[in-house]
Amino acid sequence: MLTRSQVPWILLFFVAAFSTLTGNASAQKTPSLWAAYENQFQTEKIPRTEFDLYYRSSGTGEPILILSGGPGDDCDYLLPVASEAAKYGRAILLEQRGTGRSLPPKIDKSTMNLALYLEDFEALRVHLKVQRWTVIGHSAGGILAMDYAAAFPNRVDRLVLLDTAPVAFQYLLAFQDNVLDRLSPEDRDRLAKLEKEDSPQSRAEVAQLEAKGLFFDRRIGEQLAAELATAWHANVGHLLGPEITAPGYDLRPHLRDFDEPVLVLNGRQDPMDPFMAYQTSLAFKHSTLKFIDRAGHFPWFDQPTEFDKALGDFLKLK
Repeated sequence: MLTRSQVPWILLFFVAAFSTLTGNASAQKTPSLWAAYENQFQTEKIPRTEFDLYYRSSGTGEPILILSGGPGDDCDYLLPVASEAAKYGRAILLEQRGTGRSLPPKIDKSTMNLALYLEDFEALRVHLKVQRWTVIGHSAGGILAMDYAAAFPNRVDRLVLLDTAPVAFQYLLAFQDNVLDRLSPEDRDRLAKLEKEDSPQSRAEVAQLEAKGLFFDRRIGEQLAAELATAWHANVGHLLGPEITAPGYDLRPHLRDFDEPVLVLNGRQDPMDPFMAYQTSLAFKHSTLKFIDRAGHFPWFDQPTEFDKALGDFLKLK
């Protein structure tokens, strides 16, 4: 079980594969909950320093960049989101550096830092020959999306923050307690025992138990926890996570002048709770805050119809 002595960015790893040594999950089989979407997308790549940056695309029209969370999560779990976005433009699902097939020859601070991530996004935009695009970020990917909007406000046409990590450090602290609050007494007791064991097997079971608290439908949570057991690139997360959610971080001063539409879309039962979403929404001049009832951290799995409508209503606006 994660303790309060651990830095809060670790809490963003929804089913982190703590037993992963290299974090390379590129060969994993596509899980069944999104396998049906895989053939809809074309895979392309652009050159970066000593490696290629891969992305998948579907649809036509104005580009929509989609950023996965973690940091360090493979992007496959967002295929249903990208499929829906592709109805309103060209969905670009990025395999961020250090994940999927976008693997630099070495993973350290010289290759994994916020500045390089933002440079990757800009390099992809230039490669696509577009002036502006919509950016969607989930969880820790929401932090990356906000960082990008702060650094390159003239390149972002619209911003969608899906169950995002909050805009400031002070609101993130409640996340772990919210996860525990959603677990049964039996699960909490089991977590307390596993915390003392500290083995690859115990850490994997911790991840699966805590994943239950991230879904309204616990059956889906249990299924995803097992299927995503190798989806997190631990080496990436341990490098980028402390930088983008360092103690005291606050993006509000950098976003107060962002002048484009923003959708903050959250599962109402997400441990990244409504107060966090509300405070993030307040950081923007032109924001819409929308909750999906009976949904957790991944509302497109808990309530796909309601999620698709909320996302589509925003993306179809001109």
